[in-house]
Amino acid sequence: MSFEQDIKRLRQSKKMTQQELADILHVSRQTVSTWENGKNYPSLEILRSICVLFDVSFEQIMFGEENTMKNKQDMATTIDRDVKLKTRYKKLTITLATIFVFFCAWIGVLIFGYSKGIATIDRWNPFLTYQVSYTKIPDLTSEKSYREWTAWYSDNEMGTSWTKLTLSTGENPGVVEPYVMAYHKGSYVKISRIVPASEVSTLVRGDLEAFEKYQQETSKIGASDDSNFQKDLEKKVHLTDTIRTINNN
Repeated sequence: MSFEQDIKRLRQSKKMTQQELADILHVSRQTVSTWENGKNYPSLEILRSICVLFDVSFEQIMFGEENTMKNKQDMATTIDRDVKLKTRYKKLTITLATIFVFFCAWIGVLIFGYSKGIATIDRWNPFLTYQVSYTKIPDLTSEKSYREWTAWYSDNEMGTSWTKLTLSTGENPGVVEPYVMAYHKGSYVKISRIVPASEVSTLVRGDLEAFEKYQQETSKIGASDDSNFQKDLEKKVHLTDTIRTINNN
């Protein structure tokens, strides 16, 4: 604001008339009127009196320094707020990026564990579900091999899903035509037990016999393209749509 506007605003803020202000400053009312109309300015001595009377600085009343300082303070406040928001957004971005990286790493570990048949990882994989699978118990003679052995298990009656599991079942309690039933999630076996053939569906038994026969046949053909299937069986942990390959051969 200009001086004339400031002096009028200050007078009105104190609820003074021009005459009351003139009496305090020992000047005429007309003199105060000329100040407020911008036709004249008070002397330095009267300016000091005005500053004391209205409790304002000389710079403020002459140059509007208060508004300048206020603008500077507003600008500083805006900059400070922007800096804080930028810092907050940066922290949020880093946090989200860190969570995303850990999530991708976690998914990668789960996929790696499933593809490699790592039972410890499959056990805690929330995307896998428990299922019941069957296999025909192998001919185990040594006590050591009886404690732990590996075989392909049929995961469904259609023979379209197979899982290679490693487990121990203990000694056969005398079951005729023994099969092994495994309750597993991926490569993690929670429970397994020996069951008679009567508890295994005819379809599953047929799938297991066809699968075993196909393995025996392909293992005898060293130069045939079919031998590639046998090599894949040694590397893989999970198979799908295998029944089509078996039936086609």
